[in-house]
Amino acid sequence: MQISESGLDLIKSFEGYHRKLKDGRCTTYRCPANVLTIGYGCTEGITDGEIWTHDEALAALRKEIATFEAGVIRLVTVSLNQNEFDALVSFAYNCGVGALGKSSLLKKLNAGDRKGAASAFKLWNKGGGRVLRGLVDRRAREATLFLTPVVEPEAPAMPQAVEASPEKPSKGVVATIAATVSGGAGLAIPQVPTEPIAQLVAWQSAGQQVQGLITFATGNLWLTGGVVAVIAAVWVLPKFARTA
Repeated sequence: MQISESGLDLIKSFEGYHRKLKDGRCTTYRCPANVLTIGYGCTEGITDGEIWTHDEALAALRKEIATFEAGVIRLVTVSLNQNEFDALVSFAYNCGVGALGKSSLLKKLNAGDRKGAASAFKLWNKGGGRVLRGLVDRRAREATLFLTPVVEPEAPAMPQAVEASPEKPSKGVVATIAATVSGGAGLAIPQVPTEPIAQLVAWQSAGQQVQGLITFATGNLWLTGGVVAVIAAVWVLPKFARTA
């Protein structure tokens, strides 16, 4: 388990970036407990007068925090959520893993008394033998974070169902309609498409053509009579003569 970015930001906000030089780098200083310190509260393996860049200070912070993460994992015997872990690492980084190990905070936590453990943060508010306002504020923030439930991210909403696009008319239907609209010559019975709707359109088109032919014939009786007479002369009369 590792500290989160928000937990790391909490530590950085209270430790501060010290002692900052004009060019943005930092150098060593003595904390209220008279411990040689540099950057974001780093104390391990440094010498007085040492100078770091800001990137070096961040890298050293992450490296040093790993020791305190391991200390929390080793000392705590109950399961922790991310907020509880972050608060304990911040406490240990400021007060020391040894202080956490002998604290009533740890005893109450391992006994399952989380509210009691949270209330014990405030006991560690002294530096150099006196109460420090910065430590009072830090312990309050750590205790609040310790008791804050971890909110799981909501599952993404499922997209709405996509309706199928309307079925396009078949090529047979399109060809039949085009031939009817353009007034194609002759009484061409279209091929019957397999789709039910297409069949209806095709036969309706053929029916309209037949109806038009009947209307033409009834409206021009003299022409119709002439056509009948020609058919009789060419086809019926020769057959009648052969049988006579």
